[in-house]
Formats: sequence, structure tokens, C-alpha cells
Amino acid sequence: MSESPPLCERLDWDSRFFGASIARATIDRIDAAGARTILEWCRAHAVECLYFLADEGDAATARVLVEHGFTAVDVRVTLERQSIPPAAPVPADTRASRLGDIEALREIAAVSHRNSRFYNDGHFDRERCDELYRVWIENSCRGWAEHVVVVERQGAPIGYLTVHVRDTIASIGLIAVDARFKRQGVGRHLLSGALAWIAGRSISRVTVVTQGHNDESQGFFLNAGFRVVSRGVWYHHWFAQRTTADA
Repeated sequence: MSESPPLCERLDWDSRFFGASIARATIDRIDAAGARTILEWCRAHAVECLYFLADEGDAATARVLVEHGFTAVDVRVTLERQSIPPAAPVPADTRASRLGDIEALREIAAVSHRNSRFYNDGHFDRERCDELYRVWIENSCRGWAEHVVVVERQGAPIGYLTVHVRDTIASIGLIAVDARFKRQGVGRHLLSGALAWIAGRSISRVTVVTQGHNDESQGFFLNAGFRVVSRGVWYHHWFAQRTTADA
């Protein structure tokens, strides 16, 4: 018999990192009976937090989730670009990451993603959330991502963009710029470097996910030829009172 039901899966990495038993629903819509089923399974397996990603336009699912104790913590916007431009010259300050960049990139990451759902959910310790993004960019540079683009100034990296590839689809994972260099075209250089790398491969489309309240990020990608293809809402359900002091 399978350890988990088809409606849920345990997230071992998240559980280890945050020090809490975490699972995710594998469906995006649910009725009251289904909600009771997954909550009963979570209680039986000592799950402390359950993630659920629902379609933003599904009012029935939203109502069921709220009625069963879920809290909306973020809006997930997915954008896509299907036309990959031919490879163009990469800006002179733009290159692939090196292992020597990691420490500087970790410090940028620790302060650059504080509009994500983990920060919005007050159950997670904020310092642990900072560390999540430090680990994320370090692992990306060490091979988890297929490519990491950086922009540098005076020999030091000041921004990064990670690219993952699955089959013929490339996805942008993290993008961030040192606050001291915002609005200086660094983001455009990062994206140019990424698209130049993607153009040399058999990639049919590029996707990126951002937050619904992050108008700056959405505008950046829309101006770069992406279009919104879906909007979802992340819900979290905690099975016991937990404060950041417990995290």
C-alpha cells in the first residue's frame, strides 16, 4: 500500500529544512468531502502544515478551503514566453556564475525574496526563510539549476537569475538584484544572458513564476514579451498553533 494517498504528498526537504512535518495537496480543486479526507490523512500522519495551490478563479474550492481552516498566503502568477529570440551578444557585465560567487549571492538572496509565501505565513521563522533563499541560490550554483546568470560590477556579482530545464521547457527560478543597483538595467542584462543561453538549446518556451502583488516583477516580464498564463492561490493549513518562536 502506498504511504501517501493520491490527494497528498509529504515534502521531505521542506520538512527537514523548516523543522516541521509538511505535505502538499496534489490537486487544485476540492469539495468538502475531499477536504475532510486530506485533513484526516494529515492528522493520522502527524502533518503540521499542508500546502494547497488552487486556481484563483475557483470560488467553490476557495470557499471549502477557508471553511476547513486554510489561510490564503500568496497569489502565484505564471508567465510564459513561447517565441525564443535568436541568440544575441550578451552584455559585457553578464556571465555564468562561478563557485567563487556563492557567498556574495547568498547575501543578496537573504534579503531579496521577502514577498514570498513563506514570509507571508507568520508561522515560519523569518531568519529561516532568509536561509531558505541562501541555500536555494547556493544549490543552484552548485548544479541544481542548469544555468545561473550573474551581472557583476568591479569584479563582484550584484545580481543573479537561475534557469532550470525540463524536456523542452525552461523555467526561471530565482531572479534578484542587489538593492544598491536597482533600476540600473541589471535585470534586463540578467534576462538577456538567460535568453542567449536558452536560444542555443532545444527549448520551446520559457516560464517564470512571481507573486500576484509584485507589480514590478510582473511588469518586467510583460515588457520582455512574456504573457500571463495562469493565476493560483497558495493556501496553508496548520494543524496546531505554532509561532515563529517554535520554528
